[in-house]
Amino acid sequence: MMLLRGFAKGVPTGHQTDEMDLAYPSVLKRRHRIQEAVGQGERTRLPGGAPKDGLPDPEVEADEMYQNAGEKREAASKSR
Repeated sequence: MMLLRGFAKGVPTGHQTDEMDLAYPSVLKRRHRIQEAVGQGERTRLPGGAPKDGLPDPEVEADEMYQNAGEKREAASKSR
């Protein structure tokens, strides 16, 4: 997942391999395969059974449940 996130953000392959202690050639090969698949609009079937032909609607809605994940809220003020 971290590789995909880095690919999507445009993080250089060398930086990712150094950060995660991975072999540069294998990560670069994987990056090229993913970019080619995205460029061709191909989808692979995921283990969860995602459809190969994409979603039925032209628009999708994402859940915002994790939008602020990890952020701390301000402490509630005590009423007197």
